[in-house]
Order: sequence, then structure tokens, then C-alpha cells
Amino acid sequence: MSKCSTGKGFIPFRQGFLIRLLLSPLGIIYRLWTISIRLDYKEQNGRSELNKQSQALVIFLWHNRLFLAGEWHHRFRKQKQCFGLISASRDGAWLETFYGWAGIRPIRGSQNRRGSQAIRELVKVVKSGNDVGITPDGSRGPMYDAKTGAIVLARITKKPILLLSFEYSKCFRFNSWDKFVVPYPFSKVIVRTRVLSREKLFDAGTDLDATKLARESLMELTID
Repeated sequence: MSKCSTGKGFIPFRQGFLIRLLLSPLGIIYRLWTISIRLDYKEQNGRSELNKQSQALVIFLWHNRLFLAGEWHHRFRKQKQCFGLISASRDGAWLETFYGWAGIRPIRGSQNRRGSQAIRELVKVVKSGNDVGITPDGSRGPMYDAKTGAIVLARITKKPILLLSFEYSKCFRFNSWDKFVVPYPFSKVIVRTRVLSREKLFDAGTDLDATKLARESLMELTID
């Protein structure tokens, strides 16, 4: 892993080549696993609305729904690249490997480490026409407690937010802070999305008001 220092010169932790090589069989299993999932994404659940969105989007989904995020993007937004915000910590280094398997490009940073630089990078990739995925409950929670990061990004870039959620027919839930969900292979997963325009978000008032609106809207799509 990379050495690092605190402050402005912080370098995100990364997995070494040997560890990534040893983990590569897991990546193959993961790809085969996600490909086997039947994504049921109907017009009335947001697919028709999504098809009208040719611009870049800020994608808003809960942390426990990350397992299928890359596969969904590959199937339904394949004309766009997707970047994801990942913590610069040691835990984030493992998640960066997972994102690579999912086809999501990482941007490393958090509130305490490389936060300002990460925001600048996110703004740059969105303005270049790429999607960005952010988990509003962060990397440590609490579960379903939305922070303002995605909202701030939408305000700066003037892009809409796409709310994304999955409902599982058969799945396993980890005993983690977010009850991370892994669907069984070959199971059916219902996809639900909703677009929140910049105007609708910020007609709500402050960033905190917009965050509350986005959270409530995402919870309406969330079925556990």
C-alpha cells in the first residue's frame, strides 16, 4: 500500500499488485454473479424517464445497494462512464478493488482526507459528461442517513440527481452497519429510479432542505 501523510499531501491507500493479483479470481466470480442477475426495470419504475436523460447524472443510492450498481450502469447507461467516490482510507482501498470489478472508476477522498480535491475531481468528470455515483449515507453511516455531498455536487455542476434503488427477491444481508445486501445468483431484482431536477431540489431551500427531499424520495423507492 502507498505511504501517506496527513493534510494536503495525503495519498490514498491502494492495494498492492500482489494482493490485486490474488483477488482476481474473486473478481471473475463477482462478474459472473452479477451477470446472472435478472434486472426487472420497467418503464413505470423510471426506465422511460431515464431514457430521456442524455446528460451526465449524479447517481444517489444507499451504501447497502452498491453490489449491483456497476452492473446496472453497464446495462442501462453504457453510453456513459461512471465514477464513484471512495474513502481514501485502508478500507477504501478494498472498495476500490471492488469498484474496478464493477467497471466503476474510483475517485478517492472523504470529509477528513482529500475532501476538497475529490470534490474538484468529481466536478471535472461530471462536466466532462460522465456520471458520478455517491452513497448519501457515506462509508460509515448511519444507515439511510443522507449527507449533503451529492446535493452540493448537483448544485455546483447544475446536473440532476438520479435516485437508484433495488428490491431483492432472494438475498443475503451482512451483519454490517448498513445491512449490505447481496442478491443470490440468478435471482430477480426490481430496479426503481427517479430523476430529481436541479430546480425541484433547490426550490426546497437550502442544501439541507434539498438533502431531506432527496432522502425522503429515495426512501420511497427503498423496499427492504
